[in-house]
Amino acid sequence: AACVSGTTHEPMRAQLEYLLAERFPGAAIRVLPDYLAPFTAAPPGTDVCVLAGTGSAVCSRDAAGGYRFSGGRGWILGDHGSATRLGRAALEYFVADPRRVPASFAADMASLFGDSDWRTVVRAVHAMPNPAPLLARAAPLLTGAAQDGHRWAAGLLDDEMRGLAQSVARHVEEHLPGEQKIRAVLSGGVWASEAARSSFTRALTKAASRRVVVSPSRADPLDGAVRLAAEIGPA
Repeated sequence: AACVSGTTHEPMRAQLEYLLAERFPGAAIRVLPDYLAPFTAAPPGTDVCVLAGTGSAVCSRDAAGGYRFSGGRGWILGDHGSATRLGRAALEYFVADPRRVPASFAADMASLFGDSDWRTVVRAVHAMPNPAPLLARAAPLLTGAAQDGHRWAAGLLDDEMRGLAQSVARHVEEHLPGEQKIRAVLSGGVWASEAARSSFTRALTKAASRRVVVSPSRADPLDGAVRLAAEIGPA
């Protein structure tokens, strides 16, 4: 079982199935959307899984056993609260006026890009055919600065988490009607940051019309993929 972003697009799913069949001859192969792995790995009783890694998304299960998905759309038009968007916010703030950031932030920027000249940062981002992974690598600079008490970083983090919380609140209203208490599990690298978790939880409390209990996932999405593979049965 391979849970991969973009596989709701039939040609991509078919291509991956073909490549995996070549790599694992005789295997029963199932290609699924990426969000199913962390949701399947979440503990029993989870109502909604909030994913925030390179991208962001929201997933729940309906009464018929199907899945409901919200968010995504990529970092240009969506993916609020994702590492890509957080990194973009950090870099945008930095290149606008590098003198505003503390020396430790500039040093981290130099470690990431080779030096802390804002022109180097701009050239590096624009030179990438797909800048999302590079932007995502800058996300810890923002969450770290917010954790250290820098108000500008906390404000930027809150802006992004507010957008993600609103997506979750809309998803709950549309796909989980009648539930008075919603159990939300957080999955993805962004949630390693306490500042990110706290910011999101505050924003969701304001955005949701019902009580939402938020907790980080203790399982690896790989565990979910293994469970999904076990459901396939022999080839």
